[in-house]
Amino acid sequence: MENTEASSVASTTSEDRTVRGYIDGCFDIMHSGHYNAIRQAKAQCDVLVVGIHSDDVIASNKAPPVMKQEERYELLKHVKWIDEILHDATYDIGLKTLVDAKADFCVHGDDMPVDFNGRGVYDDLRDAGKLRVIKRTEGVSTTDLVGRLLLLTKDHLQGSQLDSGLAPKDRSCVSMIPSCMKECPSLIKPSQLSYVDGAFDMFNVGHATTLQKAKALGTYLLVGIFDDETVNSMKGSNYPVMNLLERVLNVSACKHVDEVIIGAPVEITEDLIKTMNISIVAQGSISSRRPRCPSSDEEGSVTQTNEVAKRLGILHEVESDYPHLTAAAIAERIANNRLTYMHRNRKRSAMEKDYYSSKEHIAEKRLSEDLLHRKPPRTVLRNLVGLKRWCTVALLRFEISFDDHVRDIY
Repeated sequence: MENTEASSVASTTSEDRTVRGYIDGCFDIMHSGHYNAIRQAKAQCDVLVVGIHSDDVIASNKAPPVMKQEERYELLKHVKWIDEILHDATYDIGLKTLVDAKADFCVHGDDMPVDFNGRGVYDDLRDAGKLRVIKRTEGVSTTDLVGRLLLLTKDHLQGSQLDSGLAPKDRSCVSMIPSCMKECPSLIKPSQLSYVDGAFDMFNVGHATTLQKAKALGTYLLVGIFDDETVNSMKGSNYPVMNLLERVLNVSACKHVDEVIIGAPVEITEDLIKTMNISIVAQGSISSRRPRCPSSDEEGSVTQTNEVAKRLGILHEVESDYPHLTAAAIAERIANNRLTYMHRNRKRSAMEKDYYSSKEHIAEKRLSEDLLHRKPPRTVLRNLVGLKRWCTVALLRFEISFDDHVRDIY
């Protein structure tokens, strides 16, 4: 049977020159590690099929997911690099899965899982030459995020280190930002540039659909992302759950986003509107119910008015399709099932410790440029830190290091 399946998979390339790759997962509480895995997988194929597991499958193999099935399934529709989605994917992947996805190979991180017998779950695919291994993104995981919500600490937040130099654990986040952005914005002259800002903490389908609507107001979408200090002053407690660089990567992975401003001001200024040639300022609707984390004892002291945009007559409110889905609501879900997630985190933490102790270097690969008939992308990222400091970053290739191409403009 497996020989037949292997030949069916192999025939995909011979009959059609399009290279199809497959990657799957739970994609629960999406973070930069998920997005980077999807990006690396897409770099190795023309068409990327992403499989996602149902709530029942995840619950029986791990623990109940934090995000509901509809929320997880819908979010994938807004991720750049994803061409097709395979819903209700089986947890035990094999050659048949590739046949169902019409894929030539499967992609997985170098943190390979093993079964109870000590055999690698992906060994059959590896033996058949249908497995491609990518580098796991270090420094972020669902386990870590759940831990932050359980402990309610502020250790993950960034203070003034963006001005004095990034902490070592954050440099990998910065080097990934250019890979998430589109082709050089300076070469594009949008007729109507839309702007929307926010914390975008625990990025979810509610954020994605709001960005989709904001993009529809114009032809180009610029997204401002508040720094950690600003978000904490607005929401209090230990918010944001994700730090600035993690939130930037999540927003940049959304296919509706053309460009980002890192550390955007709470109140958009007339100077910023003129500088960026902003035609429309979109504002997300405020939920009638704003659930706070049960253990929160600090209230935010900063609010946003958007007075300048109102005065100029360019402010548009965008109604959220998921007004209930906030970072606090997600925190509440975890708090309500605290013991289950604590047990899950203990198991996952042990697995992550084993990975770090035995990891090896994995070089990032991509499909041949000649095969793709593409020119190397050029990216420009405009970076605003605080209210006055501008930093423009130009990269000729996705692989070029962020630190090698920084030019400060004062």
